[in-house]
Amino acid sequence: MEKPMRNLTLAGVAAMALAAFPALAQDNSAATPPADQVAPAAQPADQAPPPVQSADDANAQAAPAPPTTTVETDAATGAGAVVTTYPGNVAAPPPANKAYPVCSRKVQDECQNPGEGGAPGRSRALHYWPGKPASELK
Repeated sequence: MEKPMRNLTLAGVAAMALAAFPALAQDNSAATPPADQVAPAAQPADQAPPPVQSADDANAQAAPAPPTTTVETDAATGAGAVVTTYPGNVAAPPPANKAYPVCSRKVQDECQNPGEGGAPGRSRALHYWPGKPASELK
């Protein structure tokens, strides 16, 4: 006897919920006027509306300048180098003669690995040519 009564109770609650939901939706829609009846927000007289811009115009303004390529010649040797400049770089590259600290647990950015590039520390680089590639050594 319990199961049929429980099923009837659940069915009654579901029917009430389904009947109440459309009524609640109609009450909310009546509180807000349709979009065509809403008055636009007033703008101050001294402010002009923002100009309308197409996507093509916006993309043309956001495009970076094209890169420039020049040939620089060393006066002492007469050798030339091709230099390409890409505008819009955030920061200039670091100077070539900057001394970087050796990397450690505390210093991990803008540092030099131990033993590389003349930094003190344990280097695995050989100071001599073994005569054969490492894969052929035994």
